[in-house]
Amino acid sequence: LRVLMINNTKDENPSYIMRNKIVGIALEKLGHEIYYGSTALNIDIDDYDVFVFNRFYEGTLMEYVKFLKSIGKTVIYETDDNYEAIDENNPFMKIKDVGVLSSRELIGMADGVTVSTPELKAEIHNFFPEKEIYIVPNALDFTQYKIRKGGNKKLRIGFQGSHVHVQDLLMVIDAVAELQKEYGFEFYIFGIDDQPFKKLNKFCVNYKDKKWKWIEDFPKLYEKLEQMEYVHVPSAPYEEFRDKLSEINFDIGIAPLMDTRFNRSKSCLKFYEYAAIGTVTLASKVEPYASE
Repeated sequence: LRVLMINNTKDENPSYIMRNKIVGIALEKLGHEIYYGSTALNIDIDDYDVFVFNRFYEGTLMEYVKFLKSIGKTVIYETDDNYEAIDENNPFMKIKDVGVLSSRELIGMADGVTVSTPELKAEIHNFFPEKEIYIVPNALDFTQYKIRKGGNKKLRIGFQGSHVHVQDLLMVIDAVAELQKEYGFEFYIFGIDDQPFKKLNKFCVNYKDKKWKWIEDFPKLYEKLEQMEYVHVPSAPYEEFRDKLSEINFDIGIAPLMDTRFNRSKSCLKFYEYAAIGTVTLASKVEPYASE
């Protein structure tokens, strides 16, 4: 089969790499031809048998998908997020309506759907009980990760993640601060934003009238962080992320997670990433980590 993986953004993103490119490599080993593109590219549809749409797109693709199906093409919809259940403190709340409309449209028209977890399959099945839904677990290419060097003079505990996880980190930061006073470990944060926290905090304060919950949450986190010892390593482009995670050299990586419907549909990527570089994971005892 000739399969086109259609990115939902012009540039590659971590979800596309994990959910499409790594899957594509596995399919190539089975003898299929895999191609990669985005909605920004002009393509010759006769060159492909299967079209895989990823996550959500701005605007409707109804006529395009209808045409593909009318000429005998197979359409697959792929997602690893439950857009119906985005939490109010999640920065993606601002795109929830777009995500819900686009994902519902594509799920309804697709010949099949692939998702990352059983929980997400069950969520989609509630809305589309007749739809064929297949679980393709999130996966990493462990050859792309370097084992960390170890040998820190002091215990180094760290968190890595995007601004999606501000409230998750806020949930545990008081405990981290108290333990740091007692045991004197280093605490690192890799990510949240590519800007220094001071600058991000100023942005949040200036835009607090937007009423986005995460903009209210970050200044609370920043205030607590400024009362303890920590090192912030700004977010890195994904092509640099894996080497940077190894270089930062966490002895223990934490993966706090609020117990919400949205989060229960997620997968254990932080655990996989920490494990890939030889870091021990301490995670919240909630799904998806509890059953891993």
